[in-house]
Amino acid sequence: MPGKTVRFSEDVVFPPTPSPTFSNTSLPSSYGPLTPPNAFNNYAQLNAGEQGTIHPVLEFRGPAAPYLCFDVTLPQQNVTPSTKMSSDVLLNAATKEGLSTLILVHPRLGAWHITVRPAEGKVVLVRDVLSAIYTSLRQPATGADFDSLPPAVQREVGAAFARRWARMPPQMQNAERAKGLKRVDFLGSAVTFAGLSKSQMAGCWNLLLA
Repeated sequence: MPGKTVRFSEDVVFPPTPSPTFSNTSLPSSYGPLTPPNAFNNYAQLNAGEQGTIHPVLEFRGPAAPYLCFDVTLPQQNVTPSTKMSSDVLLNAATKEGLSTLILVHPRLGAWHITVRPAEGKVVLVRDVLSAIYTSLRQPATGADFDSLPPAVQREVGAAFARRWARMPPQMQNAERAKGLKRVDFLGSAVTFAGLSKSQMAGCWNLLLA
């Protein structure tokens, strides 16, 4: 790209950000009560090809706004609610069945699947899903990854990279730029979490972004 340099390097740590503030509301009753994870005495293992039932706050809602406002270029601590809800919701199991692993896929990420596992215990929680999305997308990309893209997509990726480092505080921009391309840049401008939907790929969920 004339006039622009794309680098490939290591990760960068974002400065601490305040945790979101939540308050009470109701959520769809089809999932059942929003209970803390210790309500699950066992965790489930589904048969191959089965995804389970995703928590309503993670479920794709079509044209409706998602329950969680999440820019996937920022750490999960920046997540804010689009509606008022209990702070316990992030500690709820991500699936009704209390699964121990979730696999998320996105067409722009190709073979870079996002594997979600519990940070603690044996059940994937809502916060584990958000954390895994951010952490996985912060992994560095290589020159070969970039070179494999069509020229038009390369321009999108380069523009996304430029937007990302330019959003940093001025004193951090040069350091962020020097860290190079990340997987998140391959998403282009679609970096707002819209929810998860069941994938045609066995055992996987589609990561939907706006």
